[in-house]
Amino acid sequence: MLQRAWRLFTRGQRLNRRGRIAESAEVLDKALSLLEWDPGRPPNPGTSRARLTAKTLMVMSANMAHLGESSEGLRLLDLAEAFVDPADRGILLHQRAFSLWQSSRLSDALSWFEAAEPLLAEHGPDYMYAALFHNRALLWRDLGELHKALESIQTAVAILNRLDIPANRAKSMHIEALVWLDLGDVTRALLTFDNVREQYRRFAPDLESFIDASYAHALFYVGMYRQAAERWSEAIAAQRLAGDLRSAAIYEFWRAVAAFEVNQFDLTEQWAKRAMDSLYEQGNEPMAFLARLLILQGRFDSGQIGPDFADQVARLCSALEQRGWTLRLEEAKILAARARIKAEDFEGVEEALRAEHGGPGHDALAEDLARYLAKAELAIALDRDPMPELRAGLDLLDEYRTTFGSVEFQAGVSALGIQLASKGLTHTTNHGSPAQMLQWAERCRGQALRIPPVKSSSDPGAREALGRLRQARQELWDLQVEGREAAEALARVSGLEAEIRDYDRARPGPGEQAERIASADIHDLAESRDIVVVSLFEVGGTVRAVLAGGDGLRHVPLMDLDAASELERRLGADLDALTRTFHHPERLRQSVESAMRRNATALAEGVWDPVADYVGDRQIVIIPHSKLAWVPWPLLPPLRGRPLTVAPSAEAWWRAVRRPAATRPALVAAGPRLLRADSEVAAIGALYADATLVQAEKSDPEEVLRALDGAAVAHLAAHGHHEPDNVLFSRLDFGLGPLNAYELLGLDQPPAHVVLSACDLGRSTVEVGNETLGFTAALLHAGTSTVVSSLAKVPDAMAADMMLEYHRRCAAGATPAEALAAVGEQRPWHPFVAFGA
Repeated sequence: MLQRAWRLFTRGQRLNRRGRIAESAEVLDKALSLLEWDPGRPPNPGTSRARLTAKTLMVMSANMAHLGESSEGLRLLDLAEAFVDPADRGILLHQRAFSLWQSSRLSDALSWFEAAEPLLAEHGPDYMYAALFHNRALLWRDLGELHKALESIQTAVAILNRLDIPANRAKSMHIEALVWLDLGDVTRALLTFDNVREQYRRFAPDLESFIDASYAHALFYVGMYRQAAERWSEAIAAQRLAGDLRSAAIYEFWRAVAAFEVNQFDLTEQWAKRAMDSLYEQGNEPMAFLARLLILQGRFDSGQIGPDFADQVARLCSALEQRGWTLRLEEAKILAARARIKAEDFEGVEEALRAEHGGPGHDALAEDLARYLAKAELAIALDRDPMPELRAGLDLLDEYRTTFGSVEFQAGVSALGIQLASKGLTHTTNHGSPAQMLQWAERCRGQALRIPPVKSSSDPGAREALGRLRQARQELWDLQVEGREAAEALARVSGLEAEIRDYDRARPGPGEQAERIASADIHDLAESRDIVVVSLFEVGGTVRAVLAGGDGLRHVPLMDLDAASELERRLGADLDALTRTFHHPERLRQSVESAMRRNATALAEGVWDPVADYVGDRQIVIIPHSKLAWVPWPLLPPLRGRPLTVAPSAEAWWRAVRRPAATRPALVAAGPRLLRADSEVAAIGALYADATLVQAEKSDPEEVLRALDGAAVAHLAAHGHHEPDNVLFSRLDFGLGPLNAYELLGLDQPPAHVVLSACDLGRSTVEVGNETLGFTAALLHAGTSTVVSSLAKVPDAMAADMMLEYHRRCAAGATPAEALAAVGEQRPWHPFVAFGA
């Protein structure tokens, strides 16, 4: 019987370490039954049965904490203490500390960890001595003592390296990565997560879902809230399935935080309430208080607060402080201060907001940004200038952005400053000059374009993975064409894309960025080139424009943003419909054109007519609001035939105009499955001296990439795919595989002028921080000055005819905007736009 009980105990302990909590509890229950465990008749101390019973109760106690029953776990430890073997007492004290930590009784847990340490150092077992440092690191982390946490977890890793327990070592490396993440070293953390994931797959596959949750935190720290939410949702399901209700509830809290950051306040309250109820039931009051605070924060931001709101927040802050809790506590205090400012109760608020820079890491940054926002709100309420506070916050965010090499992360980080940028833009619109409005409109977009690209795609490891991805995509295409089962091939493609993306995200940033361009300099350059820059932004629900390049800088209110956005949506649908009906009956085509004409005219009346007198007959550069990023501007009747460029920001346009142009021979390349691609590239190639020609069927993306580097002009007639959920892998199809947007960032000297003559690669994904990502955006980020691409799929015949005439004009000396305007004048519904400069 005792031997069978030992086997069950060993199995239950192994299941616990692998995160299979419910199964572990079931197995240990059987062991206790074999041991004839009865709390009323405990075993005699000093016997084998007593020692095994105590060991089993200790592991069962840990299971109870994970299952959300910490109080029951602590009761089991109290019972075991009466007959635990003296050599095992250190384990029991450790388990008590662990259960107290799980229920967020942090100061009590710290005392018990300290009591357990000398006993475990003397009696072991060594793996449990390592576990003490591992779990105490988690406690230090919750207390905000990150350097103590790092020291503790590194001690655990060192012990486990000597013991050669790979699964436990992987778990401690995982915690070390989380501490590096908290300290702000996101790239180092991501590299370690990838290493740990591989080790989990080898030694403890049931723990892999914890890596997904950790990766969610990394994505959250760089403003990629939607992607973080997806990973947390997956982790919640995995932990509930494993029976780990404590972890599931904490991930539900973070899922609510992700919803809050994108202003989904109803969803925030749903997830936060779900987490709060579960955490209260588990006895984890501090985390439940945080969930309650999050509900209140959502109500504050959505304007649903009562007169006692500040007092409610203050009481929750006091309750957290009494329990020694630090996570998000400062942000909660700042929320209380903001509520008091809103209620015009200013007593003591200035002192409450007086604090130094919080140090490294996302949480410290979030606190600093929230504090700058609150100080600006206080300044506005007291009729002072809020701009120094808003500027200081965004400057801090700029520094943080340069630590990332991934364009996705650089773009996502902008989300952290939306409230600061919006507050500054609103204040300058109501109280400032047009020059200040333009300056602040620029702080609301295009921030990633100020950072030089990190050429991670040129790394040998990345090149090899990209080669495997090309091969996998070709295999997937062949299977799909043949109508065969392609699920395995699709999974292989997705896996390779994830591998490359994770590698890119782990690259450190350059630590530098371009200087900001003064509004006067933008105006002067535009004026010197006889161009008007029309910078669109929104304040108070109204689209507004700052105009530069004409008779001084000018601010003009335009139309309702929602109405303009709806017209954009309709025009996009009209364009797509027109493409589908290109070869359909004339009546159907005329019906679509009529709808386009109405919508284009309505948008022109709201956005163009108020600025037309200022612009006169000059050329135009439009800087669109993020909700108008897909407007086909050349379709607006007053703009038809007028040279026009769409730029991601006024600063990006200024830099593109002044950038030295690449001068190597032109590249003209075709991809497969376009009816006139080869004849198109042959005719266009003949217009440029020494042009590199790449024919369709054997077109090699590697050859295209090499020829792109430094080309003065590049014309790419290939099918493309915009991937809104995977923008780095938006791509062009060539005969031997795809050319991905990600690879463009590795060019040493990007082509000066690129034409994408097929598909809809002018479209982009607009992230939460109002940054654009996609194939065209990747070229602009890499340093290409002008990209001509389409906002809708283009019929092959239209593209071939139109692009040949376009290049004839460019070869004769016309600028891209001039050439496109001329060839588009007789084709009123073409979907091409010149982006950049």
